[in-house]
Amino acid sequence: MKILNTAIVSLAILFSFSVSAADVKVDWVKPEQYKDIDAGGEGKSNFKKKLFKNLESVFAKGAKDLPNDYQLEVSMLDVDLAGHVDHSAGVMARRIITDSDFPRIIFYMILRDDKGNIVFQGKQNLREKKMKHNSFRMKGSQSEFFMEKDLIEKWFEVALVPAVAKA
Repeated sequence: MKILNTAIVSLAILFSFSVSAADVKVDWVKPEQYKDIDAGGEGKSNFKKKLFKNLESVFAKGAKDLPNDYQLEVSMLDVDLAGHVDHSAGVMARRIITDSDFPRIIFYMILRDDKGNIVFQGKQNLREKKMKHNSFRMKGSQSEFFMEKDLIEKWFEVALVPAVAKA
């Protein structure tokens, strides 16, 4: 019974804390002009929705490490997915990723504090040629857009969150 009471108290404490996170707004600017968001054999509209949803969720996740009441505005300018689509298979076209294929994501960001003042802003050009494909093959090949999501996660971890902490 004591274990059950401890578990109930622990759950109550866990749920009493509110998750602090910045608000995030992602705007997809002229996606028809992006360098490479080719769906391959998948329907173009569904693929685009899935891609946008996945990347938006990474921004939302990263914003949890920013101060509460901050607002992050992201204007996506270009996406170049890792790899290329091999259209020689016709309807079954698939995205092929080799050791020389890397993603690139370009966006403009504005981070505002709780008073609406701009804390940081600027064009971000995320690209990492040093990324080893071994990690992709081991853990990422089972998750969609692994390399693209990893770029955004690293940007939060290495650039934005430390910069905000110093400001």
